[in-house]
Amino acid sequence: MDNNVVPVTIKDVARLAGVSIATVSRALNESDVVKDRTRKAVLDAVEKLGYNRNEVARSLKFRQTRTIGIIAPELSNIFFMEVVEALERCLAPKGYSMIITSSYDSVEEEKRKLQILIERNVDGMVVMPSGSEGEHFLSKALTNIPLVLVDRRIKGLKVDSVETDNRFGVHKMIQALHNEGFSRIGFIGGDPDIHTAGERLHGYLEAMAKYNLPVEDRFVLHTGAMTQHNGREQLRQALAEPDHPQAFFIANDSMHLGATIHAVENLTEQELKGLVFASFDYLSYAPLLKFCHYAVSQQFEQIGEEVADLLLKRLGGDWDDLPRHIMLKPEIKVIQANGGIPFEHEEHNQEQARETELDSGELCSYF
Repeated sequence: MDNNVVPVTIKDVARLAGVSIATVSRALNESDVVKDRTRKAVLDAVEKLGYNRNEVARSLKFRQTRTIGIIAPELSNIFFMEVVEALERCLAPKGYSMIITSSYDSVEEEKRKLQILIERNVDGMVVMPSGSEGEHFLSKALTNIPLVLVDRRIKGLKVDSVETDNRFGVHKMIQALHNEGFSRIGFIGGDPDIHTAGERLHGYLEAMAKYNLPVEDRFVLHTGAMTQHNGREQLRQALAEPDHPQAFFIANDSMHLGATIHAVENLTEQELKGLVFASFDYLSYAPLLKFCHYAVSQQFEQIGEEVADLLLKRLGGDWDDLPRHIMLKPEIKVIQANGGIPFEHEEHNQEQARETELDSGELCSYF
């Protein structure tokens, strides 16, 4: 390496392109006021000279790092990674890169990662909370950093959020299983104190009441994180009862996968024949999970677009409508290859559902 090589500057690029330094800057920042011919001249000069912007110096000057911090509960969860990829496709063309980290489903680890991202001077944050605790998001250091929660909301926290209409999705799953002829339907889910898990449990209870189906407490299982391990354990617990239901709603893809693995490894061929699942989350491998007749498909691209729009709006200085809570309707998948039966979709009155929401205390008192 030649240490005597003089670094190429923005002045060199401007001179070769025959434009001003300001024009070079606007072209590199993808400003709409730069004509295509001028932009091409600048980019050609950048390529020929091998010019690289000093992003550290630039961030100090403009107090922007052009980075977005992401905290997910677990990086192994495909849902979270699908959302992150969709978000990246929206933000990368705007010149933003992402720092992605995991809280490992721990609030304490989430607090630590939050502080790390603050110290990295990220311009904005996207968090998929690991629990219902939210005081650490009230830090003064976050006052001017746009924050968007994805998939989950925290009670009392006034920040933007984007989520799927969980109750609507679960209603459709119970409707589908009821349509197929099942009158006994078990539930496998997570800690109802966590917003998403609680909403899916609410949806199950509402739908069971709507179709006059019995809620059997022994088969309504909802503890801990929604992981493969807990999916295996909860199905094992349910199937240990001699009179267990044949149909189960499972609250997410990780638990669904865990439950399927348990069934395949521990049940006889005869026992497997009658087992039917409906699941929240439809991912690429869902049709391979042979007990799954129905699934709720979340709109990853739309989630990414909505999150990106909110971040860019706040980064642009528009805080007028804070907080915004965007709820997206999912798509319902009938997996006919596994035995799913197409059914008439009834419209679930979402506004009514919102008006009759129970808080977590009322939910827990049910059991």
